Amino acid sequence: MKRVLQIGMTDNWGGIESYIINYYRNIDKNKVQFDFVNIYPNDLCFQNEIEELGGKIYKVPSYYKHPIAYMKKVKKIIKENKYEIVHCNMNSAVFLFPIIAAKLAKAKVVIAHSHNSSSDKGFLKDFIHAVNKRFIPLFANTYFACSNKAGKWFYSKKVLKSKRYYVINNAIDSKKYLFNEKVRQEKRKELNIKDSTTVLGHVGRFNKQKNHEFLIEIFNEYNKKYSDSILLLVGIGPLQEKIKNQVDELKLNEKVIFLNQRKDVNELLQAMDIFMLPSLYEGLPLVGVEAQSSGIPCVLSDTITDELKLLEDKVYYVGLNSPLQEWVETIHKCTTLKRINEYENIVKSGYDIEMSTKNLIDLYEKLRSE
Repeated sequence: MKRVLQIGMTDNWGGIESYIINYYRNIDKNKVQFDFVNIYPNDLCFQNEIEELGGKIYKVPSYYKHPIAYMKKVKKIIKENKYEIVHCNMNSAVFLFPIIAAKLAKAKVVIAHSHNSSSDKGFLKDFIHAVNKRFIPLFANTYFACSNKAGKWFYSKKVLKSKRYYVINNAIDSKKYLFNEKVRQEKRKELNIKDSTTVLGHVGRFNKQKNHEFLIEIFNEYNKKYSDSILLLVGIGPLQEKIKNQVDELKLNEKVIFLNQRKDVNELLQAMDIFMLPSLYEGLPLVGVEAQSSGIPCVLSDTITDELKLLEDKVYYVGLNSPLQEWVETIHKCTTLKRINEYENIVKSGYDIEMSTKNLIDLYEKLRSE
């Protein structure tokens, strides 16, 4: 069994955390075991599950506050435990300390993995990202991205042409999300939603990237025309109170349901009719794959990569600068689409976790042996 050190898991649920835990749950642990680095005062997301599955978690200083101490500690962990593969999951190139530490420790395979295609952190961090990404090949020798769009944002043209550049799909356990009419009815009953009601849904952290403010504007327009409709919002985050105030001002309190963070997202998707994702940017959103696996039509902003369009007749892109009426018409068009079992199509698209984990094991072995 080979142990791979995973860096980038945080104490908050999000895209990187979902990606890592999906692969970790399904990977053959007789062949590969994941261990983790924690820079946070709190436990990592899924910490109990990680430890139950045999993963080690190393507590280290935060590179935000103590970058030198962080690199010394991570370097020591890599050398003492003889990690040949260090997999660094990153949202930007602002902080390169994980790959620098892995390089200093002389890990054989140092993977930089891009999980985003843009940033909303401001001019200074955008500038640092643009400068730092040129230095990635000095420290990492393998380059992953969740989509080609994420790769283009994160790496130089030279890296993108490298034989060590790979797109790693944000895969899911698609069987878990298969459409189930019984679950749909039970979940709607639990949420007190009538059969006739059109349910729009969104899953994601309440932050600037997810563009909730615009989502509420869209729903407000849709509800004016089609009053038998509601919006489900799944997630937590720093902007949640602001969005609640917006909903209150628009007198949509009876129409917008805040469900906070949930462990039954697969079941909540069954209760929805249309999935909404008007994000300002994304790498390749895992929740978009989950929604398509459950057969829901998806209405996405055109900033999201077309690589997410796994189901040709179920995914629609609308411009963020398009009139609200165009969003309303697209949503309404989706209400006429039939919900069916999409398992075979998701498997064919390469986003089912069973095959993806086998491919990742093979890739780790290939990289280690080169």
